[in-house]
Amino acid sequence: FRVATNGTATQIAKLTVSDGAANDYFGESVCVSSFGGSGEAVAVVGAERDDDRASDSGSVYVFRVAADGTSTQIAKLTASDGAASDLFGSSVSVSSFGSSGDSVVVVGAYQNDDHGTN
Repeated sequence: FRVATNGTATQIAKLTVSDGAANDYFGESVCVSSFGGSGEAVAVVGAERDDDRASDSGSVYVFRVAADGTSTQIAKLTASDGAASDLFGSSVSVSSFGSSGDSVVVVGAYQNDDHGTN
């Protein structure tokens, strides 16, 4: 949604993925960052129970949202060491670098047990 200073809200995009499945928890975590004054933004959406690496290993989808609301999925992130029940994508954050279009995405996987059990 785009929210004007007068409080008027207008839906500008609906983010969906082609490989989504029931119980992926797509949208459990979200974050958006704008590119300076361009009107464009990058949005990251967690799907902590996606099963690409293993059951509930999790993933994160990255979208570019244009000023007119057109959205395009530009990446799907998974942990290189993803394992069952890691819940990668349980938290997400994104920060853009000015108007360059580059971003840093930070992803939480609170059930990751590489250094012990949870």
